[in-house]
Order: sequence, then structure tokens, then C-alpha cells
Amino acid sequence: MSTSMLKRVIPYLITLALAVFLYMQADRFPILTSSRMPGPDLWPKMICVLLAAVSLIGLVGAAFASGEAQEVEPVDEALVSPPETHPYLVWIGVAATGVYVASMPYLGFFIATVLFAGALLLIGGMRRWAWLPWTALALAGVFTLIFMKVVYVSLPLGVGPFMQVSLLVFKLLGIH
Repeated sequence: MSTSMLKRVIPYLITLALAVFLYMQADRFPILTSSRMPGPDLWPKMICVLLAAVSLIGLVGAAFASGEAQEVEPVDEALVSPPETHPYLVWIGVAATGVYVASMPYLGFFIATVLFAGALLLIGGMRRWAWLPWTALALAGVFTLIFMKVVYVSLPLGVGPFMQVSLLVFKLLGIH
């Protein structure tokens, strides 16, 4: 094995070994659920399997790649580092994220996510104002379904009337 091939292959071997090690660690999680329900080891194991698969693909590609350097075409500098035209919008987005995280225990995940998605769409410059509330509702609904039905994460319900809205949304989405 040549030195250049070894340099190309080593990062993939390390990543593959890390994926196997982490998979074995996830296999040691204490599982308190029944055998029919996924346990806390499901998502870490899935990520480790994907990481191992990507590492194997990269390993095979690196092993069979030629050692010759390919010519790189010159790149326009404006594409590499475009000018910042609205840097203040980033800070507004960061502040909106802070407000979102702080308000979630009180408003509940769904309502906070509707407001946050709407705020980000406004900050990002969404021009079709009539679509904004529907898009925010759809995003919040999709994320609620993903977190509750796929990832099995318990989401904050909120307090008072916000809890009632969250429970109604869960019922409408078929989340028990």
C-alpha cells in the first residue's frame, strides 16, 4: 500500500472504527421499554450504521482512486466569499431563537414553533404574506409529527390554555 493511498484511506478507517465503537456503546444502553417499542438505542444505532456505510463508501472510493492530483479550475472570489448584505438579520434570527427556546415551556412546542417558523420566514424575507401563516402551521405540524411519532421525543405542552391547544393538536395529528 502506497503512502498516498494510506493518507487517503486512514480517515475513513478511523471513522469506521469510531462508528463500530459507538454502535457497541449504544448496544449497552439500559432498555426499559417492551420488545415491540423502540428503545433509546434506536437513533444512535441508526446514525452509527449510516456513518459506517458512508465510511465504507469513502474507503472503497479512496482505495480505488488514482493518486494523481486533478486540476482545479479557478473559482470566482465573489462566489467563495459573498458580501454580507444584511448581517443584522442573522442577529435578529439568533434573538428569535433565544425567545423560541425560552418561551417553549410556557407556550408549548407547537405554538412556539408556529410563532418561531413565522418569525424566521419574515426575517428571511418571505414575500407571499398570505402563505406565511399556513407555512408556519405546516412546519410546526410536520416537526411535531416527526418528534412525537418518529423520534419519540416528549415535547413541552405549555401551561394553561396553551396546554389545551397542544393536546388538541396532538389529537388532530393522531398522536396518543
